[in-house]
Formats: sequence, structure tokens, C-alpha cells
Amino acid sequence: MQLEITKKINFKKFFTISIIPTVLCFALAKSFSEVIAISVVYIATVIYLFMFAEAIYLLTNMYKEGERNAPKGKVAILFVGKLVILISALIFGVQIMGSRIIIPVINYIIQIFVLGVSTNKNDKGSKE
Repeated sequence: MQLEITKKINFKKFFTISIIPTVLCFALAKSFSEVIAISVVYIATVIYLFMFAEAIYLLTNMYKEGERNAPKGKVAILFVGKLVILISALIFGVQIMGSRIIIPVINYIIQIFVLGVSTNKNDKGSKE
């Protein structure tokens, strides 16, 4: 089973661009525990974004192929799973960083734009 995001996202471009704001967040950390919190939130953000992208591609792909049946179970698991992962990471970050959690949250917002930039605009992946 191949994930749709492997056809739609340029991973090399994503990780190359996404590491820049993350390193800047590391520079703002006051202690090693904050670096760990930022790392955990970053990893959760990447997982969240990929799960979100996969769910959206599954939902939109059914209309491209003329089907009306989305894999509801898989989409539901992706949406619930991504929220659980991100909320858990943010709770972990708040416990360590307190009010400074805004640093990885800003990084999360930047990563959303990085994912948009890293998306392949051509439609070669959907034709097999």
C-alpha cells in the first residue's frame, strides 16, 4: 500500500526548507530541555502534517476518480490520530516550556506553509 503523499510532496524540499525555522527555534531555547520540547513538537508537527495531507488526498482523490466512496475508516483514523499526536506534543511542550510554548507553535504555523511550498503542483502522481 503506497501512501498518496509520496506522490504529492517533495520530501527533500520539505525537509530542507523546514529545518531552517526549526534551527532558529533551537537558537531561542534557554535550556536543553526546551530543545527537546521543540524537537518533540517538531516531530509531532511533521507527523500531523503528513497525516493531514494523506487524509485530504484520500478525500479529494475519490472525486477525481469519479467514485463517491472514501475509505471512511482510514480517513477517520488519520484525522483523530493527527489531533491526538499534536495535542499530546503541545501538552508535553507546555509542561517543559510554560508560556514559551509559543516558539514551537510559531514553528508549527511556518511548517504549514512549508508543506504548501513543498507540494508538487503537477498532477502526474494521480495517473497510473
